[in-house]
Amino acid sequence: MTGTTRTLLVIGALVAGTGATFGCNRTPSEAHNDAIEAQQAADKKAAEARQEAESKVAQATQDMQAATDDARKTAAAAQANANEKIREANRDIVGEHSEVRDWAQSKVDDVNNLIDGAKVKARAAAPKAKQQFNSAIDEVQQQRDALQAEAAGLEAQGGDKLDKTKQQFSSRVDHVKDRIRNLEKSL
Repeated sequence: MTGTTRTLLVIGALVAGTGATFGCNRTPSEAHNDAIEAQQAADKKAAEARQEAESKVAQATQDMQAATDDARKTAAAAQANANEKIREANRDIVGEHSEVRDWAQSKVDDVNNLIDGAKVKARAAAPKAKQQFNSAIDEVQQQRDALQAEAAGLEAQGGDKLDKTKQQFSSRVDHVKDRIRNLEKSL
C-alpha cells in the first residue's frame, strides 16, 4: 500500500468517525427528555381522542332521548285521537239520545278530552312530576266516571228539577276541568 492510499484511508476513517460521533452526540439526559416529550404528546393525543369520543357518546345519548320523547308524545297524541274517535263511534252505535243526555255527554267528553291532553303532556314530564300527576289524575278519573254515571240519569229529570240538576252537573264538570288544568300546569 502506498503512502497516498494510506493517507486517504486515514482521512476517510477520521471523516467517518467524526460523522458517526456527530450523529450520536446526544447525552442520555437529552434522549430521556425526548422520550418524555414523545410520551406527553401521545398522552395529549389520547386525551383529545377520549374527550371527542365522550362528546360523541353524550350527543348520541341526547339524540336518542329526544327521539324517545318525540315518539312518546306522538303515541300519546295518537291515543288521544283514537279515544275521541272511539267515543264518537260509541255514540253512533248507541243511537239517538235525548237532548239532555247529549248535552251531558258532550260535557263528559270535554272532560275526557282534557284528561287525554293532560296525559299527553305528562308523558314528557320529569319523573317526579309525572308520578304526582298520575296519582292525582286517578282521582279526577273517578270524578269523571261519577259524572258519566250521572249523565245517564239526567234525562229522567223534568221541569225545574232538571234545570237545577243541569246547573249542578255543569258546576261539577267545571270543577273537574279546573282540576285537570291545574294538574296540567304542574307538569
